Amino acid sequence: MKKKPSGPLSSENTIVITGVSGAGKTLALKFLQDMGYFCIDNLPVGMMDNFFHEKNIVPSKTAVGVDIREKNHFNLFIKLLEKNMSIKLIFLESRKDILIRRFMENRRKPPLARSGQSISSALDDELKCLAPLRGASDLVIDTSDMNPWQFKNMIKRKLGFSGNVFTVDVLSFGYKYGLPADADMIYDLRYLPNPNYNVSLRPLIGCSPRVASFDRKDPLYGKTLRAACAFLKLIIPPYMEMGKSFLTIGVGCTGGRHRSVVFAEDLKIYLRGKYNVKILHRDAGKRRW
Repeated sequence: MKKKPSGPLSSENTIVITGVSGAGKTLALKFLQDMGYFCIDNLPVGMMDNFFHEKNIVPSKTAVGVDIREKNHFNLFIKLLEKNMSIKLIFLESRKDILIRRFMENRRKPPLARSGQSISSALDDELKCLAPLRGASDLVIDTSDMNPWQFKNMIKRKLGFSGNVFTVDVLSFGYKYGLPADADMIYDLRYLPNPNYNVSLRPLIGCSPRVASFDRKDPLYGKTLRAACAFLKLIIPPYMEMGKSFLTIGVGCTGGRHRSVVFAEDLKIYLRGKYNVKILHRDAGKRRW
């Protein structure tokens, strides 16, 4: 039984993710959550009709995961899809050898594997049960040869997202106020000349051209910035390949007003155009005692 054609996928649709166990449903829901979807995994099919009709409580961008454990309700689920054309079904699959390897690596078996049943046999049974859902799907994605970043980009493209999903957060801070808890890496700039000891620069912050000029004319500052940019060029692509959606870089100096602010702004200039860049000067406006 197949769904009637219902138009292309869109980021405004309600998305249902299903497919063979081990093909990436949980990862897909994580990616959709990163893209701003409200995600629910394993919502019982019997509750879906009422859930999707509660317009006041269901977010406009919702994604739901359905797996083989709902096999007794697949016919009901397909009727629900036929009745609600705005719900789009994405079916995930992989080659059997890839699925077996994934289960072996995690020392798990498919959810409905019988006692003593091999992974291969359990997957065969599962594929037979899932055949109606595959036939009713709006999109089939084979994840066999995709790394997490490629998988995420595939979902993004199919849903019509534009721009680069990967975000770099650059956070300047002062060590005297504590380390940022959410930083993935930290650059400590306290060894650079401190504008705070220049009476005319002390009241200013790093966004001032005078402070920026003071920092940038120091050769060590330039070497530090070039080294930081080269390191980020090296490590950001592997972060993306892991399926990460953001990287938070902390840049610290003593008070978080001068050196760290200038350096963070220069990192933003380097990263801008390559990634989505957000910048926050956490302590630049704090009162000096």
